[in-house]
Amino acid sequence: MADNKYGRVFTESDVEKIFEWIVAQGEGQPLDLGMVLESMDDEGVRFKFDPDEPIFILRGHDRRAIGAIKHYQEHQSARAPHNHTKAIDTAYQSFLDYREQNPGQMKEPD
Repeated sequence: MADNKYGRVFTESDVEKIFEWIVAQGEGQPLDLGMVLESMDDEGVRFKFDPDEPIFILRGHDRRAIGAIKHYQEHQSARAPHNHTKAIDTAYQSFLDYREQNPGQMKEPD
């Protein structure tokens, strides 16, 4: 597993897979999430993000995040799929809305 500040990132469907796997293993054993994930990785259970894939997360309270999203938005290929560009537009609007609704929460990144 890649060593990073925030650990692994899972989508909602990934979490559903984790719960299904735990239920399938049976009850009566203490839950050790690290061991569960290691076992699932060993069994080849596929999650959205590979544990060794680098990822970069932007948070809504980061003053610089909206600029990074805007830059990314402006540099998309003309051939980029519509659902991809739409998702970027949605993220940009969500960050803009958060910024406007939570001015006291905005800060420079640590």
